[in-house]
Amino acid sequence: MVHVELVNTDDYISKLSNDLLLEILSNLSTEEVIRTSVLAKRWVNVWKKTSHLCLDMRKIAKATTLLPGVSHQAANSVTKVINDHCGHLERCTIYHDSRQCENGMLQFWIQSLVNVKHTMDLTLGNFSPGLKSNNRSNVTLDFPPRSFSHPSLTSLSLSQYNLKAPHVFYDCWNLKNLKLIGISAEVEVFNAVLVACTSLEVLALEITCHRKDGILKIDNHNLKFLYLSCSRIKGVEVSSPSLDILSIGSLSCEMENFIIASPRLHFNRNYWATGKFFPHTSYYISCPHQGEASIGHEIMMNGSSDGMKMFASMSVSVDLTNAKEVKMLKQVLAAWPGDMQEVEILFKSNNAARKESESSIGNTQNTFWEDTKPFPSAQFRAYTVWLSNFSGSNEEFALASRMITQGTVARCMMIKPSSVSPAKKLEIEAAIARLKELPKGHENLRIVMS
Repeated sequence: MVHVELVNTDDYISKLSNDLLLEILSNLSTEEVIRTSVLAKRWVNVWKKTSHLCLDMRKIAKATTLLPGVSHQAANSVTKVINDHCGHLERCTIYHDSRQCENGMLQFWIQSLVNVKHTMDLTLGNFSPGLKSNNRSNVTLDFPPRSFSHPSLTSLSLSQYNLKAPHVFYDCWNLKNLKLIGISAEVEVFNAVLVACTSLEVLALEITCHRKDGILKIDNHNLKFLYLSCSRIKGVEVSSPSLDILSIGSLSCEMENFIIASPRLHFNRNYWATGKFFPHTSYYISCPHQGEASIGHEIMMNGSSDGMKMFASMSVSVDLTNAKEVKMLKQVLAAWPGDMQEVEILFKSNNAARKESESSIGNTQNTFWEDTKPFPSAQFRAYTVWLSNFSGSNEEFALASRMITQGTVARCMMIKPSSVSPAKKLEIEAAIARLKELPKGHENLRIVMS
């Protein structure tokens, strides 16, 4: 008598709803997602409704010399994927070579993605096979006016192009997020582009001007986050009253030619104070209204800020009596990818010690400072720490003492007192003297009143 064990061949995954299948596919690359179409009939059209596409011709260039025939075949594959996709496309990323700019294919992709698919977040990058990343040749982005002005498009990133005219950006009030990386143009073209994008909240410029004789002008009342890395530029003028974060990677202009009208970003340290050797970020921490997100803080936390690099410097203003602001300070410092060259913490004027009964936030804060864990983390280190507007309050003393004893600051702590009466000055000097008596996490740490 033969025993036969029946094998259950039911495909339970294929029986799941489209929403669950799309959730599974969201964890895969676009190449892997498209390959699922051969698994079974149930999967043939599932990938066509994914919300994100990343079509990267650089991978082909790594595998083989990108001859014209190979490039054309790869571009046709990109076109087919775009045409076959029939769902709501939130984000699309395309890396291509210069041939697609020359034969009109890139323009077709943009037209299809922006005006037909109504893509919300579009990233376009040009690359030149065989050239090193720091020596790429730019191709001119010359498309019809208002190519990026569809209301659905809110985020646009362009990489490695040359702009001869700004007309492609006309009426781009729809854009909230704009990144121009490796873009070259006349400074007048950049200024016209920024004038056309009136609703920007996030702006990242890594640009090169053709001639070093113009002023880059950024006048935007909605801007929250600004990153600048500009070469061959005479000066910069920024007027953004809502700006919370200014991050400078590199600027070729001198400090006297950098003019900023932003009431929140008044610090003692800046990009030029450290000798223009390190990227510098100025961050005014503020808690958004309930139910709203802090746009700048989200960028800092998700690692997309180019200013967050090892050995960079930072200035940050915070109210230590506000538990939410202290939490945000801790988060951004703990998320830093390596040691910081310098960090300035400017205490807001309302840091004066409060009685516990005055504020529930203050009560929460007292509990926070009782935490014995390293602030912001055991891994964070800064070579120099500036404490500006120091009043000697309990919160300020607690923060300074923890940074000293736990080894957060490695070489020097510079303390700049607030402008106060002679009697208060004596109290501040006494607080600094007590800080100097604390056991140090680094034996050679200097504590200096500036």
